[in-house]
Amino acid sequence: MERVGIPEAGSRVDAYPHQFSGGMRQRLLIAMAVALRPKVLLADEPTTALDVTVQAQIMDLLRELRSEQQMALVLITHDLGLAAEQADRVAVMYAGTVVETGPVAEVFGKPNHPYTRGLLESVPAQQHKGSRLSSIPGGPPDPRSVPSGCAFRTRCPMARDLCATHRPRLTGTGTDRAAACHFGKELADA
Repeated sequence: MERVGIPEAGSRVDAYPHQFSGGMRQRLLIAMAVALRPKVLLADEPTTALDVTVQAQIMDLLRELRSEQQMALVLITHDLGLAAEQADRVAVMYAGTVVETGPVAEVFGKPNHPYTRGLLESVPAQQHKGSRLSSIPGGPPDPRSVPSGCAFRTRCPMARDLCATHRPRLTGTGTDRAAACHFGKELADA
């Protein structure tokens, strides 16, 4: 508890969760997760529902622990900014399937899958202040009945007949990059 920054840790060891703030509860969860010095830590939305200052503190703590314990961190998040700041590599998922993977700077700089491109175009940016936000049309499929072919096809601006009948495999689109799109190489070369 002391290592993760819980004030007066010795006297608070028997405290109940409601006696801690959200940020302190997150620190306690991290302490439990790293107590046995794991080689890999899975952090699923570690900063959700925390204010910006506490989010930064939690990510700083995870970065320090990662270095101290020589531990890999798998960060699961919907926050593209957080992924861009923290990750070395990224795997973008749609309907439960990885649709693109590679070094974060390359994937975010030049996406090779239409879903990744749509996500990045929908992020509010200062240069677009006052203009209408871009969005991906339609909605995701029901996870219990993902359609045949490409799960993203009904929302994809590049969809063709092939997309309705054949599910694309994750295929190399460059050095250390891959995309699950029949036209991923076309996007990579564009």
